[in-house]
Amino acid sequence: MNSSTSLQTAIIRLQAGDFGEALRVCRSRLQLTPNCAATHHLQGLALYRLGKHQDAAAAIQHAIALDGGNPDYFGNLGTVLQSLGEVDEACRQFRQGLQLNPRMPELHFNLGNALKLGGRLHEAIVAYQQALDLRPEYPHALNNLGNSLFELGQYEDAIPCFRQALKLDPQYADAHHNLGNTLVRFEQHDESRGHFEQAARLAPQRPEFLQSYFLSLSYDNSVSEQQRYALHVRWGELVSGSISVAPHISHVADRARPLRVGYVSPDFRQHAVASFVEPILRNHDRSRFHVTCYDNLIERDETSLRLQNLADRWQPIRQLTDDAAADLIRRDEIDILVDLAGHTAHNRLGVFARKPAPVQISGWGYGWTTGLKCMDYRITDMVADPPGELERYTETLVRLKTGVHCYQPPTTEPAIDGDLQTNDREITFAAFHRHVKLNLPLLRLWADILRRLPGSRLIIKDRAFRAPHVRDRVAMMCRQGGIPQNQLTLALGSASAEEHLAAYSQAAIALDALPYNGSTTTCEALWMGVPVITRRGDTYVGRMSASLLTQVGLDDLVADSENEYVDLAVELASDPTRLRDLRRNLRAGMAESPLCDGLRYTQELERVYREIWTAWCDGTNRARRAS
Repeated sequence: MNSSTSLQTAIIRLQAGDFGEALRVCRSRLQLTPNCAATHHLQGLALYRLGKHQDAAAAIQHAIALDGGNPDYFGNLGTVLQSLGEVDEACRQFRQGLQLNPRMPELHFNLGNALKLGGRLHEAIVAYQQALDLRPEYPHALNNLGNSLFELGQYEDAIPCFRQALKLDPQYADAHHNLGNTLVRFEQHDESRGHFEQAARLAPQRPEFLQSYFLSLSYDNSVSEQQRYALHVRWGELVSGSISVAPHISHVADRARPLRVGYVSPDFRQHAVASFVEPILRNHDRSRFHVTCYDNLIERDETSLRLQNLADRWQPIRQLTDDAAADLIRRDEIDILVDLAGHTAHNRLGVFARKPAPVQISGWGYGWTTGLKCMDYRITDMVADPPGELERYTETLVRLKTGVHCYQPPTTEPAIDGDLQTNDREITFAAFHRHVKLNLPLLRLWADILRRLPGSRLIIKDRAFRAPHVRDRVAMMCRQGGIPQNQLTLALGSASAEEHLAAYSQAAIALDALPYNGSTTTCEALWMGVPVITRRGDTYVGRMSASLLTQVGLDDLVADSENEYVDLAVELASDPTRLRDLRRNLRAGMAESPLCDGLRYTQELERVYREIWTAWCDGTNRARRAS
């Protein structure tokens, strides 16, 4: 075999994916021709494919020392250095290659990727545009250009990039997913769902695509709970199968010692989740529990600072990979790690999949299972998850006696107008829900209520109504649902939290969304003296309001059927004496109820923590399955 044939053989083996054989051929050839730059370069590529990135960089650098005029060598060295985290040096290598040949679209594209990784988005956009100037039909450059524009908040400019990429390659899963994410920003959920579904179908091995798909189905009434469960389990299997779980640091199996509890969330800020977490942080017994908050925040605010002062330790993890964050938690020797996000935006379930703590709990903030078998428990109560149902969680259920939630009322809130003018026919109903929770069966129920109370009116309020297409879509749905237009107001979102709460002064009764209830929305209405009518559903998300109303002693406002839902609303609207009494006394009663008793709630939660820690010490963790 001559030297030329050996080099060709190495190229063929490399292209076939037989990287070990390609490396063997290169090394054999180098024994005969040690100064062949092409062979050193090929050896570097084989080493890179085998995951030996440092050796790969050295081999390609040797090739460049022998032949500094080949732009491909610089481009491939840049790719290797980027994989090693040396982003600035990678950019330098790509630029060096472009000096040798500025008409290589792949080099412009790779430079853009490195610049984007380094946070230099404006420079990355220029690089992608230069790649597209040379090769207009370049779907990957279009996709990454769109991503850069998206990260800069230029959503309108990003959408045409993704659409053009899909026009060139309709099977491009990443572009489908990214277009779906961008359309969500414009509240175009129907179209975004189709793209998420396409991405999940085209790349079934990508857990993030499946996650976006089932999140887009959150308010889809046609999806059964068993279908949701299966999708979440599939996601959990994909994630778990793609990582290796390192053993956590050995914990002392001492039942009585103080426990180290960690809370992980992207929502330690002015957010619904913070209203339910603050009472826990405020009331933890520091002699028995050491609390660390793992902050995955994009941007901090005044609420973040207030919550930080309530924790023993505050640790940002936004910039850490899942592996690095899991290693940090192991070093912190956390005994019980609690997730506060589920599959919602900016979650860190990938950290939990690495099992950094001996006991892991799915807490508050998500209505369904995580799908992770290594998530040991899920916090709930007897109303939200009554015993005896079909399995729909990978976690073992722990039912708190106090109720699943504890609510921290707003620190500043408008006073309640005690002079509510009501009679048995003229009443204003409030439905301050996100428009994605609305559906025709629900609107028909509201229409029935309004028809039975001809002088009444309904206010549907959502900040998304600032977008004309959203407002028009909801108005059309209301017409289809039979809601009389002269009894309907579509109100824009409020400029502040206080203004949002003040809007409840216009209403006497709040109507809950079905089948996906309100939680914070329900609490806010009650706090403003506005009772909430709900129907007990057949899922956790369909029973949240039933749980909250039970905690404040208003379980008589919980219907068990759609007809009863309408009847309860009409009956309450026809009882002005009770409405005025609720208006005057509901806030005080709520403040004294279990729902707002942070100390009692936290003591119950700590009892549960201690119980499941004891189970771990005894080797019976997760022994109690959901019944």
